[in-house]
Amino acid sequence: MNKLRQSLRRKKPTYVPEASRPHQWQADEEAVRKGKCNFPVRYLGLVEVEESRGMHVCEEAVKKLKVVSWTRTGSV
Repeated sequence: MNKLRQSLRRKKPTYVPEASRPHQWQADEEAVRKGKCNFPVRYLGLVEVEESRGMHVCEEAVKKLKVVSWTRTGSV
């Protein structure tokens, strides 16, 4: 009965913090050091912000850029 009970129990996966997984980022680190990284980006424009940190600041800036580009093109 005990074997049946143990076989039905699910083992929780153990959490391994990212700091303990350096092998995962080694290829990226080597590419950065060699200068062989590509980061394709699209220029949206520029907007002045009052704060220099935080995800909410970035989100608000993108919203402002979208409004500006929408009014410039006149798209609906």
